[in-house]
Amino acid sequence: MHEDQLLQIIEGCRKGVAAAEKALFGYFAPKVLAIARRYACDEPQALDFLQESFVLLFDKIKLFDPKKGAFEAWLYRLTVNTILQEMRKNRKQQVFVELPVEFPEQELQESDLMQIGEKRLTEAIQSLPDGYRQVLNLYVFEDWSHREIAARLDITESSSRSQLSRAKQLLRQKLQPLLRQYEQGLV
Repeated sequence: MHEDQLLQIIEGCRKGVAAAEKALFGYFAPKVLAIARRYACDEPQALDFLQESFVLLFDKIKLFDPKKGAFEAWLYRLTVNTILQEMRKNRKQQVFVELPVEFPEQELQESDLMQIGEKRLTEAIQSLPDGYRQVLNLYVFEDWSHREIAARLDITESSSRSQLSRAKQLLRQKLQPLLRQYEQGLV
């Protein structure tokens, strides 16, 4: 979609034109859903995050200023903030699992992730406990610092670092059997 086209659609959304809202949703929903899936524990929750993100988007679209940056970046930041707000509402349900310290610290390599594929990686991320999943997503995919994560999630920076380390360990543990199958040529 060209920038001029996008700006026309945004203007239509600001005026409440249903066709413009449908066009904007149709174009950006797959990208927003991909973000939502990384934070959600299952598909229904991801769809709820998608819906809440677009409800807020159409409510706040008048605040978007193209002189301050790209719409897509603004939308993604709004999406992440919406998801975090929704998760905060349900914070009482979060469980932070403590893993044994003796797990070896092995980073997942990009080549490993390429073998596994996006769908299986997303499923593995979705299976992480909420706290681990939030920190992993914010640090790895959104490029937030531990200071930003700590402030937003109301935890300490050391907790953010610890949650990230444990999330990576648990993710590697979950993906290890699949990686072994690829190495042995079974998949």
